[in-house]
Amino acid sequence: MNKYLALLLATILFSSQYSCSQKQKSSEETGKQPDDASAKTVMSVPNELAEISGISFIDSNALVAIEDEEGQLYYYDVTAQKVTSKKEFGPAGDYEDVAVAGQDIYVVDSSGKLYLIKNYRTGDHKAEVINTEFNGKNNIEGLAFDAAKNRLLLAVKDKGLDDNVKDTKEIYEFSLATKKLNTTPVYSILLKDIEAYYHGDGLEESSKKFLKALGNENMNKIFRTSALTINPKTSEIYLLSSINNLIAILTPEGKIRKMMHLNGKEFSQPEGIAFSPSTGKLFVSNEGKNKSDANIVEVVYTP
Repeated sequence: MNKYLALLLATILFSSQYSCSQKQKSSEETGKQPDDASAKTVMSVPNELAEISGISFIDSNALVAIEDEEGQLYYYDVTAQKVTSKKEFGPAGDYEDVAVAGQDIYVVDSSGKLYLIKNYRTGDHKAEVINTEFNGKNNIEGLAFDAAKNRLLLAVKDKGLDDNVKDTKEIYEFSLATKKLNTTPVYSILLKDIEAYYHGDGLEESSKKFLKALGNENMNKIFRTSALTINPKTSEIYLLSSINNLIAILTPEGKIRKMMHLNGKEFSQPEGIAFSPSTGKLFVSNEGKNKSDANIVEVVYTP
């Protein structure tokens, strides 16, 4: 009797250990999993902002937005959920993001050209144009003000300035003191670090199938920066990718700490991202797509 009991206990113990090892192996094979982020409040925007491409806060309850074709600044009250004023700053173009830097506003177009609107509260809004070393092949879509270092951060959607580098996503700095671009990236995000979160995951597999159908299996097409912002409380950098609705959270040193997936039909085409400076709330703007209207969404997530 004791012999059979001992055999049974040994069998149970072996099965338990095997099950644990299989779970650990499965976890290692699938890699880390991104957290879901969802919509708390969805704010509508007028049809003029159907192609809203960037947002930046000017105070706790108000932000400035741009759309990618007209040289217009739209001032938007997030409490009243309406545009309060509109100002022209430049000609029609391909505008991608906007950043408020003290009393000034900067807008960037896809070629990396900067538009400086000085003293936006009292000035006439006519922009000063600042050329940089970027061009259309770089496809600049992200712009953020880094107050701690008195600089702008510019994120590349496609290629960096070095054509030989193909396995990273680059972020460059533009000094507001010298009005010069540092042509050496201040952050280089390894695509393999992003891929590690999706090893064996449905997102990676579906993306690869999609890319294979296009004749391109490059991970460079799975994460493409469409906007960035800095968390005012932690100094972490939040990189938004409209492709796959992802947010990569970087430490102040530029290492990936976490990945998030924007979950919900409200995130039709996320192109802008910004924090409210006093409340620390995170907002994402979405272009209209198919039957979905453009909007600005307050995001709920685990920091």
